[in-house]
Amino acid sequence: MNSDIRVRFAPSPTGLLHIGGLRTALYNYLFARRHGGTFILRIEDTDQARYVEEAEQDILESLAWAGLHPDEGPVVISEDEKSSDADAAGGKPRKISKIEYDAGEAGSEGSAVDGDQQSGKTTESTENGTRKANAQTEYKGTFGPYHQSKRRERYAEIARQLVDAGHAYYAFDTVGQIEKMRERLRTADNPVPKYDAQTRMEMRNSLTMDARQMQEMIEEGAEYVVRLKIPAGETIRFDDLVRGPVSFESDGLDDQVLLKADGLPTYHLANVVDDHEMAVSHVIRGEEWLSSAPKHILLYRYLGWEPPSMAHLPLIMSPSGGKLSKRKAEEEGIPVNVRDYRRERYERDAVVNFLALLGWSPGEDREEMTLEEMTSEFSLDRVGKSGAIFDFKKLLWFNEHYMRRRSDEELAGELEMIIQERGLPGAESDVKKLSPQQQALIEDKDFLTGMVSLLKERVSRLPEFLDAGRFFFEPPAEYDEKAVKKGWKEGTADRVARYRDRISALDSASFKAAELKSILSEVIEEEGVGFGKLMMPLRIAVTGSGSGPDLFGALELLGQEEVVRRLDTAIDKLG
Repeated sequence: MNSDIRVRFAPSPTGLLHIGGLRTALYNYLFARRHGGTFILRIEDTDQARYVEEAEQDILESLAWAGLHPDEGPVVISEDEKSSDADAAGGKPRKISKIEYDAGEAGSEGSAVDGDQQSGKTTESTENGTRKANAQTEYKGTFGPYHQSKRRERYAEIARQLVDAGHAYYAFDTVGQIEKMRERLRTADNPVPKYDAQTRMEMRNSLTMDARQMQEMIEEGAEYVVRLKIPAGETIRFDDLVRGPVSFESDGLDDQVLLKADGLPTYHLANVVDDHEMAVSHVIRGEEWLSSAPKHILLYRYLGWEPPSMAHLPLIMSPSGGKLSKRKAEEEGIPVNVRDYRRERYERDAVVNFLALLGWSPGEDREEMTLEEMTSEFSLDRVGKSGAIFDFKKLLWFNEHYMRRRSDEELAGELEMIIQERGLPGAESDVKKLSPQQQALIEDKDFLTGMVSLLKERVSRLPEFLDAGRFFFEPPAEYDEKAVKKGWKEGTADRVARYRDRISALDSASFKAAELKSILSEVIEEEGVGFGKLMMPLRIAVTGSGSGPDLFGALELLGQEEVVRRLDTAIDKLG
């Protein structure tokens, strides 16, 4: 392992993991693996007002599902065995245990702090630096804690250091006072005036107050924040590994809040401190953070630290234009959270393959790639600058492709699990209301495998087998009106009855697709009509629809007794 290459994925647990967040994690993972480096997971949980309790667990489970297993940080383990890169292949669902990770208190740079030892739990050290808390939890690494909320004292220490050096200052302004400043200075050319080098000397802060005044306010319990003191008239430059040379004028930057009134840091301070103290060599993150990069560059300079290399990934765009926000995604029917892809049984390899190509190109128009192949090919210089359009139809194409690679038996086994968890499609078919006949079909591996074989080329995702194949589990309650109008004419019932009589006379061993097709040919030849004159009515009678999988294979799978019963019902109802 190349100890010089260290990257991190640092999500905030303020909501379920966005599909774009998974792409960021993937690119970090690929870069680390490509160079033999370290992939770190760090939880940036300093925004307590927006903290979502289940979000961290969702992040951990989503990374495990995608096969992106961190070398350091909180790690998810399955209840039956530890996850590894190899275990996560094939898109198989894994029941993941709840994480009870305790990161401990803040420690010094590069030190390992064992939170479980501090809380009195028994721990075990392993050769790779892993700390085990109990059978359900595990975390790795010697640069922890990996939760920012456990490092608050360190951030406060750095903030004081910046203030003492004249690179930051205490600000006591209330929200109302800041808004009054903005109202006073607002113009058409400057609709949102900033708290910056031009306005800071008009505000209530340690730059405009003497030491006695400031001390009195602190003693009286006045709330304050720590702001970064942005220099005036400076051009801040750095080289971005995706975008090349980048520059910002400091006059366009605000005096960023570094430490909030609750004593917790903002992203800007915490990520710089953590990246330095965790020896992160490359920061690979979304384009939305590009405008914050000059502030981070200044912080590195003021603290006397070497900044990591930076790469800002292109935005993920909606097919209709603009960033793929939750609202846009919902409007266009695109699942936006990784949990949606997990629950709807998208193929893991398909999602990862699609996301890898959402901004990166391996060259030579290659599309299908395993995680190992992506690792060997990945490079940041082949990541594009312009926004990458989330082509949902292309994702479904990938999903179809990967799903059809899997054996019918494997898919059938997973379908059985889905049905046992959710029941069959329809309001009246939850798992508690399955009939004994339906339960028997679900447990019949040969039946489910046969159904998969018939429908495999007609569906894009695993749950769609149940919608497309619902007629295998229950006879049609009604018939498609358009199909009936088109295919059930005068004389149709007699023709269907003749076919019904022929197949009911077969012995069970002869009730096979080839024989059923041969009998249909005989009947239409005797009737002097075309193939569709009987084929369409038979399909309507058996499935309720005018389209579907191979009819004769479906008839064989349903069985003689069930098919004859459905034909009789259709003749009686449709006449």
